[in-house]
Amino acid sequence: MRSRLAVAIALALVGGACHARGSPPTARDADAPVLGSTAPAPQGIASISSQESAAVTVALPGASAIEMALAGPRHRFRKTALTTDDLARLVSASPELARIGAEPSFFDVGDNQYLLRSKAAREDITFTTVPLLWSPEPGTELLVVTGRGKATSFIAAWWLLPGGQYRLASSFIMLGEIAPVALAYKRDEPDLWWTSCWQCPGETGHLSLREDRHVVIVQD
Repeated sequence: MRSRLAVAIALALVGGACHARGSPPTARDADAPVLGSTAPAPQGIASISSQESAAVTVALPGASAIEMALAGPRHRFRKTALTTDDLARLVSASPELARIGAEPSFFDVGDNQYLLRSKAAREDITFTTVPLLWSPEPGTELLVVTGRGKATSFIAAWWLLPGGQYRLASSFIMLGEIAPVALAYKRDEPDLWWTSCWQCPGETGHLSLREDRHVVIVQD
């Protein structure tokens, strides 16, 4: 993405296309497309509407680190452990993520290229490549992950559902890019960003929960 700005395509998992901020970004480099998808949220953490029930869900085995983290204090952002096997299960369960490949992995936590090339202010901002539990509003829980395949990098969010189930909420896949992508946030604010070069043009975006309860991941 450093030298190539991407095409963003928002596709709804259920019930048609969803547009962030009125319209999708314009195409700027067809050689480095970015694919995105969004799905509506459950109507409350305890149930899923009939329209959403056809969406693919996946269960992680055993008492996962995610479930244990949920038992702790409910901060808006909480780092959590996730194994590469768990990540592979989540990715393989969603056809929308097929381009990532069969062996997704996390970025090296010590590789902070997303800061080395940036001169933008970063006071009070936490950057991490570790999976996050994000609560954009009370009662809503999402697992947000950045990672890579053999020839892609991605940001993806999953709804945490009752019974240890997870359902893809939104994804943003950057083809031909494997540079580290970090999540960025301020502890007491709801905004969640992703970046491969902090505030560099075309290399930072954000995640948001819309009023229609769709999660969107966009390129700023």
